[in-house]
Amino acid sequence: MKKTLYRSLGVAAFVMLINSAGFAQLSLGLQGGLAKSDIEDSKTIAGGGVNLRVFASPQFAFGVAGKIYADGSDYRVAGQTLSTTGTLMPVTGTLDYYFLTGLIRPYIGADAGVYFSKYDAKYNGNTILESSRHSNFGAAPRAGLVFAFGNIGIQVEGIYHFVFGNENHRSTTGSVNNVDFESTSQFGGVNVGVIFGLGKK
Repeated sequence: MKKTLYRSLGVAAFVMLINSAGFAQLSLGLQGGLAKSDIEDSKTIAGGGVNLRVFASPQFAFGVAGKIYADGSDYRVAGQTLSTTGTLMPVTGTLDYYFLTGLIRPYIGADAGVYFSKYDAKYNGNTILESSRHSNFGAAPRAGLVFAFGNIGIQVEGIYHFVFGNENHRSTTGSVNNVDFESTSQFGGVNVGVIFGLGKK
């Protein structure tokens, strides 16, 4: 089922690209940001990522994105050091709509795809716990501003992630039918980045 879904998305993207070939412009974006879970007393974590978009028109773009958020803590236990680390890596498809095409370009967007996560713990440098990689379906609405300087833009956006559980409690989603939409982890964040290759005016 995954193969069929990926092929269908690939064909749809290719058809859209061909239909807009007279305009299409490739865009590369680099981002860094901060995120915080909705869990009480949670830490603020740092992350960053890259996205590749195709502007099908001056106001509409679609593409793919990869981000990584990392967190870690050190504790003293009986005079020894216990270190924990965790990573969350969303790999998503993206859609963006820009309301204006001038110097300041407000926009809304959304990401949807798979959120990979992994955690481990080390005691005095020796691994004592290492989780298998988990994957969950997730989505993230976004809104922000791009300040356009020619073909380069500075981007500031707010984003809110929804990471859904797996219905059968497995570590991987397996299929779309396995997503538990009632079990959701949420975290918000702010991203700042640079875009190379903005949609033409």
